[in-house]
Amino acid sequence: MRTMTLDILTPERRITVEGVRSLILECPDGKRGVLPGHAPAVFELLIGVLYCRTEDGEEKFFALGGGVAEVTQEKVTLLVHSAEEAHEIDVARAQEAARRAERRLRERGREVDFARAQAALLRSLARLRAASSLKRSPRG
Repeated sequence: MRTMTLDILTPERRITVEGVRSLILECPDGKRGVLPGHAPAVFELLIGVLYCRTEDGEEKFFALGGGVAEVTQEKVTLLVHSAEEAHEIDVARAQEAARRAERRLRERGREVDFARAQAALLRSLARLRAASSLKRSPRG
């Protein structure tokens, strides 16, 4: 069975996953599945959740901070603002960050940077979705 390599590059670190059988990426035009042998492509990535299944059946979930994916037949490289694997996520901290961002969005005062608050909310929600996906996964 063919597999591919996933490389996730952020300004702070690099995460490499070998033996990947499939990926699901969140893009502006919807979710995109990627399998080994995929035609070369470049996709914009939303702030969202990356799903990955490895050759041994392990499911991995990552909260991504948006960026770009480069896909080749044997490798997927993600250049993203941030990436956290589901097991690394502090759920209580993500919930508090979401509450703070929602509060800022409700205030909408002159001091509130709407785009920044909205991005903070999206990042927090992606982190919570990734963490909850891990718990629902039969292998998580």
